[in-house]
Amino acid sequence: MPRPPQEVWDFVVDPMNDPRWCKKVKAVQPRGAGVWHVLHKPVPMRPPIGLTLEQVELDEPRRLRIKQEDEVSVFEVEYRLEPVAAGTRFVQVSRFHWKKLPRILHGTFRRGVRRDVRGQLQALRVELGS
Repeated sequence: MPRPPQEVWDFVVDPMNDPRWCKKVKAVQPRGAGVWHVLHKPVPMRPPIGLTLEQVELDEPRRLRIKQEDEVSVFEVEYRLEPVAAGTRFVQVSRFHWKKLPRILHGTFRRGVRRDVRGQLQALRVELGS
């Protein structure tokens, strides 16, 4: 991204910006220090559901770890920011497990998660002007 790490950090560390680059996020409300309630729509043709987003570790402006949990899944997400000549290298690593999803659907949903992450990263590039 053609922005310095601090600018990218300032944008991604604030979950209130998530609806701007995560198309499935519909609303975000603060719940306390480092905790938010997020209304998201993870599955087409199904109603939105709530999840809890918690910032687990902040190493400004290099690394942010968050945990997202709803009734179906738990996601542990890590954002890594590194200065490069052109601006910032931004890497997202996501680990997740399903709490209620039938095993036969795990592969389908895993592919959907990968597609969603690619879309989010593309939207973030656009949002930050790359």
